[in-house]
Amino acid sequence: LQTSEQVANQARRMIADPRAREKLDGFFEHWLELEERDLSKDNKMFPGFDEQTVADLRHSLELFIEEVVWGESSDYRQLLLDNHLLLNGELAEFYGGDKESREFVPVKFDPQQRAGILTHPYLLSAFAYHNTTSPIHRGVFLTRNIVGRRLKPPPVAVAFKDDEFDPSLTMREKVTHLTRDAACMSCHSVINPLGFSLESFDADGRWRTTDNKKTVNTKSDYTTLEGNTIPLQSARDIAEFAATSPAAHRAFITALFHHLVKQPTAAYSGETLEKLRNDFAANNFHIRDLLVEVATLTSLHQ
Repeated sequence: LQTSEQVANQARRMIADPRAREKLDGFFEHWLELEERDLSKDNKMFPGFDEQTVADLRHSLELFIEEVVWGESSDYRQLLLDNHLLLNGELAEFYGGDKESREFVPVKFDPQQRAGILTHPYLLSAFAYHNTTSPIHRGVFLTRNIVGRRLKPPPVAVAFKDDEFDPSLTMREKVTHLTRDAACMSCHSVINPLGFSLESFDADGRWRTTDNKKTVNTKSDYTTLEGNTIPLQSARDIAEFAATSPAAHRAFITALFHHLVKQPTAAYSGETLEKLRNDFAANNFHIRDLLVEVATLTSLHQ
C-alpha cells in the first residue's frame, strides 16, 4: 500500500464486503437523524398510523438509500431528486400505489410532490408533532443537513404552544407569528422558507392542499449563503438547489468524512474538503467513489 492506486484498489475490494454496508448504514442513520425518533401520532387525527406503519416506513427509507448508494450510478443527487417511494400494500393505503402488494415496490409520484429523502414520509413524520406539522423542525433539518448552513443557538428558547394561538390560523401563520422578532429572524429567515416548502405534507407525510380549511401556502424566497434569492414553491426546488450547490455538497462530504475517519477534513489540510468536493462533482457525485477517495487520501497522508 505504497501508492494511491494500490490503496484505491484495496478500498474498492473492501467496499464489496457487507461490513462496508453496515458502516454506511450508520452514516445515513446519523446524517438523517434517525436515532430514537418518536413518530407516534394522534390516533384520532391519523387513524391507522401505528407502530407497524412506522417500521414499514423506516424499511422503505432504508431500501431507497440502499437502492441509490449501491446502484450502478451511486449518485448523491438521486437521493434528493428521485420521485418514487418504495411501498408495500399497507403503506399504499396511506400514500398511494398497489394496495395488494406484499412486497416493497417502486411507486412513481408527480415530481412536484416527491423529491427523494426530502419528502420521504418517514422523515416528514419524524420532523413533525404528534398532531400537526412542524416547519421549524423540518426547516432546521434542511438547513443543517441538506443545504449545509450553520445555525447559531437561539438567544431565547421559545416553546411552540399550539393551544395559545388563534385556532383559525394555519401552521405557517403560527410559525410566522412566533418567529417575527428580529432576534429570531436572524436564523428563521433561513429556516422558515425551507420548512414552509414542506407544508404540503401532513404530519404523517401525506400530501395535502389545505391546512385548517385554508389553502396551503408553500411559497417563499430563500436567500443563499452567497446572497442570491431563490423562489421556493415546493421541496423539489430545495432538492434541485441542493443537488447543484457546492455548500450542500460540502455538508454531505464533511458529515461522511467525519463518520469514516472520526476527524474533520481540516485535520489533514485546508484544501482537503475542496479537493474532495471537486473530485466528487467530476465523478458525477458517485458516493462509493467518494468512499474510495477518502480512504486513499487519509491512508497516504503524512
